[in-house]
Amino acid sequence: MRIFKSKETAYDPHTKKNVPFWTLDTAACCVKHFNEGTHETESTSFHTDCIQYHLSYSASKYPERLQRLVDDGNVIEYLDDLEKHVIEAIDSQVERWKKSDKEYLIAVDKGDIQKAAGLENCLVFMAREIIFDCMVYI
Repeated sequence: MRIFKSKETAYDPHTKKNVPFWTLDTAACCVKHFNEGTHETESTSFHTDCIQYHLSYSASKYPERLQRLVDDGNVIEYLDDLEKHVIEAIDSQVERWKKSDKEYLIAVDKGDIQKAAGLENCLVFMAREIIFDCMVYI
C-alpha cells in the first residue's frame, strides 16, 4: 500500500509548512484535500471492496496513473465514478440473470423467499467476479 501526494503544495498556517493539495492513502482508501481558502483538510473515505481492491491493484501495477489522478485533483471523481459504474454493472447483470435463471424463477413462483435470496446472492457473487475482472483489476 502506498501514499500518493500531489506535487503542488500550499502553505498551511496551522502547521507552518507546505502541505500537498491532494493525498491518497491506498491502505486506508482515503483521499485528503487541503482547502487553501479555509486552511482545513477535507477527507473522503471509500468503503466498498471494489475501491479497496482497485487501489491495491493500481498501486502495485499502475502507480503512475494514481499519481497523475492525484496531481490533477481528479482522484475523488475517478473513484466515485468507478464505484458507481461497478455497482451498476453488477446490479444490471444480476437482474438479467434473475429473469432467465430457472431455479430462481421457480423459487420466486413458489414464494420460497429464503431460497430466492440465496440464489440471488450467488448471482451477485458470480457477477462480482466477472465485473471485477473487467472493471476493478485494470
